[in-house]
Amino acid sequence: MQPQQARQVKWIGGNRTIGEMLDDGSMTLSMLTKGQESENPNIKAACSILKVEQENQIKAYIASGKMPRNLDEARAVVWPYDRRTQKPGWTIGQLLDNCVISQKDINYAINKTWKGQLYQACVIVLSDILNIESKKMISGNGPLHVEQKRNSFMSKEGEAATYKYGFWMGMTWAFWTILVLADIGYLTYQIIAKNLIDGLLSLNWLSWLVLILGVAVGSLVCVKMLNRTIFRRIDHLELDIKKHKAGQIGEDKVADELRKNLDGSCHLFRNYHINGKEQDIDEILLSPWGVFVIEIKNPSGNSAFELCGEEFKKRIGNKYVQEKDKRNPIKQVRGNARDLKCFLEPILSEHACPAYVTPILIWANSDVTSYDKDCVIDVWKINELPRKIDELKQKPQKISDKCYKEIEKKLMKFYEE
Repeated sequence: MQPQQARQVKWIGGNRTIGEMLDDGSMTLSMLTKGQESENPNIKAACSILKVEQENQIKAYIASGKMPRNLDEARAVVWPYDRRTQKPGWTIGQLLDNCVISQKDINYAINKTWKGQLYQACVIVLSDILNIESKKMISGNGPLHVEQKRNSFMSKEGEAATYKYGFWMGMTWAFWTILVLADIGYLTYQIIAKNLIDGLLSLNWLSWLVLILGVAVGSLVCVKMLNRTIFRRIDHLELDIKKHKAGQIGEDKVADELRKNLDGSCHLFRNYHINGKEQDIDEILLSPWGVFVIEIKNPSGNSAFELCGEEFKKRIGNKYVQEKDKRNPIKQVRGNARDLKCFLEPILSEHACPAYVTPILIWANSDVTSYDKDCVIDVWKINELPRKIDELKQKPQKISDKCYKEIEKKLMKFYEE
């Protein structure tokens, strides 16, 4: 099929051709993507051809420096702030679809640029995001309900690591400062009181060699000892701080994505503690289709994992090494799901609710490589959330309205304490 023939194909359930809709701007790239999944072979083929053509036209238009006029063109603008995203050359649309940037980043770009192509693109994208929220309000359900305490387990752990890091850095600097001042004082005393300079000048070359080697070896031993103790401790604390910061960012990204795809018929409970346990549940999603316990991991993009049954392995070098139980998110989220089910069992039993608590592991970084081999839990990537939630919405309601309200009331007590 040629592009001109593809333009003459009529759109799904209508009398208008795809070409006519493209010309008046009512046909978008997302609609063409939907058309590629059509059961009608003509529509499917036409959308595949015209989508590529449309993408190339938009790309050429934006590359020429012209202002974006619609959402598709706005999404094709290259994002310039790649220092944080580590995705040079990626467009706004690519970054949003892969959940690398969010509404906060769009707001930042608007405040940062004030004019130009990027500013116009971000205004259009932000308007679309806000329009989605407006539609939720009009539907009667409103936006997704989200509960969160001020300090999560992740933020508390990050703060503790930061305090420890500050303590050890302070101790190290204090030690070196005292040592340097003591050396200066000692040398000053020797020079003044014992005429040290004349003594050093009177040494022969062999004595100088022994002295220099002694100072060098002593310094090396001192540095090695410090490296094995204080410096190694500081390095571990720096890694802990980065890990907890990445974890917090990952949890925020997943919450933002759930906000975009769910409305007020659902309730999200963040950083939930059951029965006073120290470690929290990252997120609990209460919905008409069931209760979901979510564990979120946000490793670096070059990480690779293998999930088989209940085993969780991380790639180290060329090998996959099994993680200990306390670092195994599969066992962690299953344990959390069991605890929550026991916590809610009186309500579920009273209403004969068929819903059970479902554990889910979500990778907050879509670049992570994850090999799932008969894993005992659902494993999603953050860029798959829109599709997964759409599939969830197609399922029948499992929780009655009365049961939903009672579960919601019980979970809310934690945030009222």
